[in-house]
Amino acid sequence: MTLVFTHRYLLICFLIRLTSSAVVPSQDSISLYTANDKVVILTGQNFSSIVYQSKTAWLVEFYASWCGHCQSYANTYREVAIDTWGWRTVVRVGAINCYADENGPICDQHNVAAYPTLRLIGPNSFINGSKLIHLTATDAKGVERELIKELDALQRTDRNWPNFAPIADVGLENIYSYAPPTVKLVLLIVEKQDDFTGRQIMLDFSKYHEQLVIFRASTDGKLWGQLQLNLTDIPAVFIIHSNGTTERMNTKQNMNENLGSRNLLNYAIRSYVHKSKCIDNFDDRDLEEIIHSKNALKKSEVKGTNEAQGAVIENQKLNMVDLETALSYMLRREVPRIKMIYGETYDALLHWLIVLTKYFPGRQPVMTYLKDLLSKVKQQPNGLSGKQFRELADINASNSYLPNNQIRYIYCTGSAPQYRGYPCALWLLFHTLTVSQVQTEFQNTHVTEVPSAIKGFIKYFFGCRHCSDNFMKETNELHQLDANDKNAAVVYLWKVHNHVNERLHGDETEDPQNPKIQFPSSNLCPKCRMDKTNFDSASTLDFLLKHYSKDNFDLSSVENPSESSNKKDQIPSRIDQYSMIEINHDFKQKSGLFSYLTSIVQRFSFYFLIFIVIIVLYVRRRHCKIIPFL
Repeated sequence: MTLVFTHRYLLICFLIRLTSSAVVPSQDSISLYTANDKVVILTGQNFSSIVYQSKTAWLVEFYASWCGHCQSYANTYREVAIDTWGWRTVVRVGAINCYADENGPICDQHNVAAYPTLRLIGPNSFINGSKLIHLTATDAKGVERELIKELDALQRTDRNWPNFAPIADVGLENIYSYAPPTVKLVLLIVEKQDDFTGRQIMLDFSKYHEQLVIFRASTDGKLWGQLQLNLTDIPAVFIIHSNGTTERMNTKQNMNENLGSRNLLNYAIRSYVHKSKCIDNFDDRDLEEIIHSKNALKKSEVKGTNEAQGAVIENQKLNMVDLETALSYMLRREVPRIKMIYGETYDALLHWLIVLTKYFPGRQPVMTYLKDLLSKVKQQPNGLSGKQFRELADINASNSYLPNNQIRYIYCTGSAPQYRGYPCALWLLFHTLTVSQVQTEFQNTHVTEVPSAIKGFIKYFFGCRHCSDNFMKETNELHQLDANDKNAAVVYLWKVHNHVNERLHGDETEDPQNPKIQFPSSNLCPKCRMDKTNFDSASTLDFLLKHYSKDNFDLSSVENPSESSNKKDQIPSRIDQYSMIEINHDFKQKSGLFSYLTSIVQRFSFYFLIFIVIIVLYVRRRHCKIIPFL
């Protein structure tokens, strides 16, 4: 009996371990959203099981938590999720952080080349079945209108899917006959052809589709003449009775309130349903949740603008870990996002790699790695795919090496995961390259070589497109640099960075504990400041040349090749994840029976656990004798 119990115990432990591995997110799976938002947090582990083959459509935001514009856009997307909360029997709203390594393959599958990107995935869709939704950067209402257009274009015939098309050649007396037999209330919304109010109302009440049916009619249809309305009367709601008669619903009671047509019609319909009690199990919990969430969102926005600013970071010493981490993410994640690298994009990549090999102040294995990578890219003069470049960038050897095991920052660490990080390390890299050029080339310095390479990288490869566009505007005077001043690029980039800091100071993307300042501060460089707003040019240049020099970088925390090889089995590289995606098409042959069964268990873990429990109980009942107490 003890042996049987032990086997059962081990089996249960194995099942718990196996099933839980499918749902526990990794530590780097940070999100800009929380459980209190109406946004479903998607990851590489739950995306397939939640989104693919779903009975509803999905609006998914693909973003990177380091992306400043994604952080700014988060409240807009929260507003979209709140406004569409009542639509969730038709469409759900989710978001996935492409910066988390575990989520990278999902973002690659959907060809996400810029952040943030919105995609609509229809019901019962498979991989690569998503459709691009135009992103309205600051207007949630614009996103909702685009979403409705795309939902309409899907032309679904599901019972729970609203029929968005206006009724054209049907008379008032025949409308009721088009409703299903379970219907208890039929409504007709009359509006202009291009108005969205009717479709919004259809979605607002879509969860009652078996009892409540809503039709639309426009000003150019047959019903317009029968109803004898004026343009000033619409949008209007009519109750269609089973005997063919109509009754106009009163929407005037809230006309003095600035509610908008959607809210006016929504409240009028709810009031009628409550009064007539014509819908079973009707409740206003969705509306209450929406109101509560909107109020919470407004409070969070006010709180964010009033947060106290923390102390300014005053580190004199910089860290090489930040540069190498940024370089690894750039080459292994940013550049490979571009599906095909050719033409101007290829030229920009080549220019950037040349500048890195010439001026990056790295240790010998890293410099050899960059030179090897440049050589391999030069062997592809007609261009290459992003995936091919990723394969080249992933090659490490003991004498040619760039750490790639984890994303970590020391100098650029923020008070929360979404702050500082990669953008901070990029600025650090850019300044370092301009200083390195001055300190390594003593004659014939091409002052625009480094900043033009930086500009090319930002234009073609930087994931935050809004940030990229702003950087292009900030550097539109690059061609005017004084060719005879070898320090011109150092000073120019410093001024650009300070101008960006001034523009973003107090922005929601700013780390509250590390505010954006005019650099350097008076504490960091007392001689640099003439007053609060003006700098002494000579002292500031001297400071920049020392601060961003190779000698000011701490190398004590960098990872060496032997450490990387020890970690290789612990943290899979993205190239392995690419292979996993491809292997799925022929999984049994390439992974073996055990791996195949493991994947089935993880996909249907709950049902598998129930099945095993039933088997154990059956075996116990059939083969184990119950010894009575004496």
